Amino acid sequence: MGEKANRLTRTELEELCLKQNIIIERDDPLTNSKIFLPNIEKINKMIREFDFLVDGESRGKAVNEISKIERFLYDNEENVDIKSKFLATYYSTASMYIENHRSLLEDKRSENWKYLFVNYFKLEDIYRYFNKDTGASTFFKDYTIYNDIVDLTYNVKLMEYLRSQVELQIPVDNDRDMPSKIEESNLKLVLLHELGVIDMLKEQITENTFPNMAKFLTVMCNEDPSSWRDVLDKLKNMNLQNDKDLLTELNLNKAHEIMSVFSIELEKE
Repeated sequence: MGEKANRLTRTELEELCLKQNIIIERDDPLTNSKIFLPNIEKINKMIREFDFLVDGESRGKAVNEISKIERFLYDNEENVDIKSKFLATYYSTASMYIENHRSLLEDKRSENWKYLFVNYFKLEDIYRYFNKDTGASTFFKDYTIYNDIVDLTYNVKLMEYLRSQVELQIPVDNDRDMPSKIEESNLKLVLLHELGVIDMLKEQITENTFPNMAKFLTVMCNEDPSSWRDVLDKLKNMNLQNDKDLLTELNLNKAHEIMSVFSIELEKE
C-alpha cells in the first residue's frame, strides 16, 4: 500500500482521499480556488490510536526503569547518601530531557494538538494509514514524531515517580517544591470542576446561571473580562465528551498531578 501511494500523482491522491473522506474540499474566497483540509473527525481516530500506543509503550518503558530503580534502592537501603545521589542523577536527567523538549510537550497538551498533529505527516502518509494492511503500531514506529513522544511521555511518567522518591529521600526547600503559577485558563477550569466548585456554583447561582457563572469565573481566574463568552462555551460543553469538552484525559491528569502536590484527594464514587 505504501508503494502504491508513492506512485500516485498529487491529483490522484487527493481524489482518493476525498472519496474516503480523509480530506474535505472547501472554496477559498481569497483566491477563488479549491483547497483541501484534513477531516478532523477522521484524524481524531488516527490520534486516538497514536495516543493509545504511545501510552502503552511509554508506560512499559517506565515500569521497567522503575523496577531497576526500586531494586537499586532496595539493595542500598542502608546507604542514604548513595540513594540520594542515585535519585538526583535520574531526576536531573529526566528533568533536563523534559525541559529540552518543552515545546513539543506544550504542543501535545494544547487544544490545537489535533491540527498540529497532521503537520507531522504528508498526505500520502495519512492515506497509507487509513489503507494500511499492518497494525497501527507497525505504521507509527516509522515516524520520528511517534518515537519522540514515546520518549517524552516515558520521561514524564518517570519524573512523576522520581518526584515522590526524591521527596522521601532528599530534603527539599518547601518553596522550591511549589508548582509554578497556573497560566492556562483551561486547566484552571478543569481544576475547579474536579474540586466541585463548578457544581457548587450551579446550585448557588439561581438566576441566569451559566452566564453569571462564566462571568464570575472569568473575574476570579484573572482572565480578560471580554473572554467570559468563551468561558461560557467551555462550561456548557463540560462532560459532553465532544471536541470542546475540556475534561480530556490529558487535562484531568494534569489537574490531578497538581492536586496531588497538595495532598488533595478526590472522593471515589
